[in-house]
Amino acid sequence: MSVSHKVVQVAFCGLLSVAGLILVKLAVPGLSRSPVSAVAAGAVVPSGRIRFAVLGDSDSQSYHDTLMLGAPGDRGGARRATTWQWTEVLARLRGDEIDLGEWGAWGTGKYRAIFDETLGLLARTPPKDDYRYNFAVSGATCNQLMGHPLREAIRLVALMNTEPQSWQDGIVLIRIGVNDIGAHDVLDELSRDRNASRPRALVNGCIEAIGEAVALIRKHHPNTYVVLVGVLSNADWSAEFGNWQSAKEIANIDAGMDLFDNGLRKLASADRYVYFLDDRAWFRSLWGARDDQGRPLYRTVHLSPCWAITNTSGDDPHNAVVSDGHAGVVWNTLWAQHLLMSLNIAFNLHIKPISDAEVISFLQPSFAAGAQSAPSILQNVSGN
Repeated sequence: MSVSHKVVQVAFCGLLSVAGLILVKLAVPGLSRSPVSAVAAGAVVPSGRIRFAVLGDSDSQSYHDTLMLGAPGDRGGARRATTWQWTEVLARLRGDEIDLGEWGAWGTGKYRAIFDETLGLLARTPPKDDYRYNFAVSGATCNQLMGHPLREAIRLVALMNTEPQSWQDGIVLIRIGVNDIGAHDVLDELSRDRNASRPRALVNGCIEAIGEAVALIRKHHPNTYVVLVGVLSNADWSAEFGNWQSAKEIANIDAGMDLFDNGLRKLASADRYVYFLDDRAWFRSLWGARDDQGRPLYRTVHLSPCWAITNTSGDDPHNAVVSDGHAGVVWNTLWAQHLLMSLNIAFNLHIKPISDAEVISFLQPSFAAGAQSAPSILQNVSGN
């Protein structure tokens, strides 16, 4: 064999070895350790605030991201400047007690993220403007908690591992699943048969993926709390009001959502550091549900004489949902209020509750055309 052929053979074998190392590292979460330089670059002096991370989909990605969410009609359209997502509400109203991480441009393309991981560097994808500990990405499905390209849970835990002490009594909230089981075709299958095999398989896949994410977090950070948020029913979304107008169809859809939520309840019941938050129950407590025949019959939420919020879609804050199908500013603000109350009860925390007066004050810029003054007592009034 000539010298040149030997050189080529050695180089080829070297490439195979590197490729094999890459595959092993990507297959085993936590195998690669971040180098000191990567840790130092992300080091933050503990502030006494509660670290708070998020895994999920567009229900939790910040609305004021312009890297990924750059279309003019996104998240409030012309009213986007005062249309806030729930993590943004928390940062503004309780940023002195809750640490969501620095706001900035985080993440790279998916191939760069894979390359960074092979070098032991911190990684995340896609690039977006958000809080550092918010790994939620629009369009994410349950398998993206552990699988490529997002690997949300794996990459969050890698970041948490750089400052383990700071995550003592911290919180990781997981809110995902609606992209798996909330699509129209999935709900339509459920409406005809609550035991349909495909929806059931999707639910089981989600519970398995969420369970793996919880186990990973709890293994590396045994004193970090985990919140599992139940799935909402897209049958309550105004775009679907013309569908499934029978009691049986809605009951079948609800049974599918119950299967998902009960899976999360089971995960939470096995660990005192894990808490299940029933999102559908919260929604019903405000806007109600369809009637006994499956027809839309939702209540109106009144925050003041001029602030009547209906379960409709539109970028005006009088709608519960913005035009692109995501929660509006009122929904997100009330949800943030409910979340803090729930966390205090579940984990015996002492975060200052968000008062009704603060809700009104925070929402005033969003209702610029509303009444000049608003009462400080939040009211939920039945009837349209």
